[in-house]
Amino acid sequence: MGNYLEKPRDCFDYIETIQTKCIIKKLRKQIFNNHYEKYEVLKDNQMNGIGDLLHSFQRTIWKGNFSSPVEKNLHNGAKVLGLGYGTKSLLNDLCNEYPKSSFVGIGHKETFISGDNKNLKFITHNFLKNGIPYEDNTFDFIYMNIMTKCFTCVEWKNLIAPEIFRVCKPGGWIEIIDSDFRIYNAGPKTELCSKKWLSATGISSNKIPNLNKLQNIVNSYQELNFTTIKEKICPWYPIQTKYSDEPYEIVSEFLDLVYPCMAKRLDLNREDYTKLSAQTIVEIAENKTYSKSYRMITQKIIH
Repeated sequence: MGNYLEKPRDCFDYIETIQTKCIIKKLRKQIFNNHYEKYEVLKDNQMNGIGDLLHSFQRTIWKGNFSSPVEKNLHNGAKVLGLGYGTKSLLNDLCNEYPKSSFVGIGHKETFISGDNKNLKFITHNFLKNGIPYEDNTFDFIYMNIMTKCFTCVEWKNLIAPEIFRVCKPGGWIEIIDSDFRIYNAGPKTELCSKKWLSATGISSNKIPNLNKLQNIVNSYQELNFTTIKEKICPWYPIQTKYSDEPYEIVSEFLDLVYPCMAKRLDLNREDYTKLSAQTIVEIAENKTYSKSYRMITQKIIH
């Protein structure tokens, strides 16, 4: 990978007082512990499998890996940071498509595999606990995936947004991707599976920030109110795509991947769980069940 990035440092060096450092570190530790207690529900290979699956689904629905106007910069050579769930799959895609750019992904566990790509690097680092370990104004493009539900609006305002904007270059772009985690046109079996999965991951409607509030928080860091939210319908039922003659759907593979934790919470053996999964897939197709995906896009102002 070389030295394409500045040397990581303690992100709290820029906070002036010792008292402030202690308060912020205490808050980060509490958030970090609460977050990962919820998400340690599957083995690493299963979590990676789900991350790959969701990345493929998002790329198909959105017809691309990102919506920010960074295509030209990536072709010319940019520094890109990936944070959150499914980042490994995204960066593996991008590093091959844009060989002149340099990419870094940050995760809390050693589940990333960089492979042979010299322009791609993964770092095991608890950024929720310790912040992003890079200097101010380092990255041209920051991509944050499936993490809006991990924090309250207060946490976004005081901890997360300031840190993301700190490491983004003036004129750089930030893209925050997620789902509203609500399902539409869901039958009873689909509702049951959805509730059990959300319960397993610790996601609660009380935790989910209102998108407009989150947009206002992001706007407060760049003065121009230049933050847009794009929305896509995500069909859970089989759809036709230009990539294959076969109908595309992810529910069957997803239900298979989450079997270890779902069967336990549903108190079902493998045979009964397989039967419920098949019934759920039929129900989804009949009801045309779907969810919604969002991409929040903003640019850091140039002073």
